[in-house]
Amino acid sequence: MAKCTLDTTDPKFRILGNANEADFQAGLDGLRSNLAKDHTLSHFFCQPMKKFPVYQNKIWKWDFAPTGDRSSTRKGWRLLAYVANPQGPEPILAKAFLCYDKNQEPTGNPTKFLAETLKKFLSEVTKVETTEVRFRRQVHPDGRVISICYECCELIFSSDDNDADLAEDTHVCPPTSN
Repeated sequence: MAKCTLDTTDPKFRILGNANEADFQAGLDGLRSNLAKDHTLSHFFCQPMKKFPVYQNKIWKWDFAPTGDRSSTRKGWRLLAYVANPQGPEPILAKAFLCYDKNQEPTGNPTKFLAETLKKFLSEVTKVETTEVRFRRQVHPDGRVISICYECCELIFSSDDNDADLAEDTHVCPPTSN
């Protein structure tokens, strides 16, 4: 049995529709649980991608509903994931890129729609906000915290982390001579 890890954490993952959040999350949790055992559970099938051979066998989709829902009239949801290496080692990584209510399925050519959506998902860059680190801390063998300023390479010695915080907060780099 092939095990699969479903990654739904990418900020570019799109969910279309107006599903009840609790039901949707319960269904998604059930799907993840089944995939951890065997990716063919939960109505797995590979999306045929004629005219887009680069994506052939790499778009996997699952239909799911809330855990315990046995209604034959419930449409449920369809989740599509990109699998970069379908023949790779287990657990196979599937990155979710689109999920929608099946009763609100996008119209038109589904292959073209999925190819465009996946291309956008793979090409978009997520901007990550970072703060520049000014100091490097390490613990001296005698237990003191040593802080080094990356800008002026000045050493700031202190007895504990709280003193290092204060020393770093008040540190001013000496003027450089030209």
